Amino acid sequence: MNWSKAMKLFVITCFLAFLAACSAPSFVGDARPVPVISSTPNDFELPARFALARVVYGRTQAAGAKEVEIWTDLANRAESLGSFAPLVIGDANYRYSNRNSLVKTAREQRYNYLLLVRMYPETGSADIALVHVGSGGVMATAQAVSPSGGQRGFWGGRIRNPTRLERATLKIAQATAPVVEEMLLGAATRQR
Repeated sequence: MNWSKAMKLFVITCFLAFLAACSAPSFVGDARPVPVISSTPNDFELPARFALARVVYGRTQAAGAKEVEIWTDLANRAESLGSFAPLVIGDANYRYSNRNSLVKTAREQRYNYLLLVRMYPETGSADIALVHVGSGGVMATAQAVSPSGGQRGFWGGRIRNPTRLERATLKIAQATAPVVEEMLLGAATRQR
């Protein structure tokens, strides 16, 4: 088995483990269709279906095993707000992920909200946005910064080594999870 096939198999396995661990079985057929609306509401409707999109270097990527534990623990603590699952994107390795395409995919999969986490390994930070899927509008934003700082690749560019990238994003996830939890608690407080 060549290296690229082994890496694809590893990424798919991690993604499926993350998918299985984040949410109790809730099928698309069980959820109501998400209506498209023109304005973003001020309040949250909870319990809801949340999709998590993790974007690194402009592309959705599956999390490593240790990072999956962090997101799973967060989903378990926020279970009273609804169900959490990773956003399933076809052929994520070759598709750049802008917010509009992610919202469209979340709408097709009948999620109510999209939790978009954009990780920047070079700065050790993440931008977080809680997006209303029906309107595509941002309802809350936050930023998290890893205390250990960022990392760059060998020549100062992107980290190409998957193991090094996984270590860098793990540090970012450790700093991001408490910020996401605080954002979700704020959503629960804003609920009418």
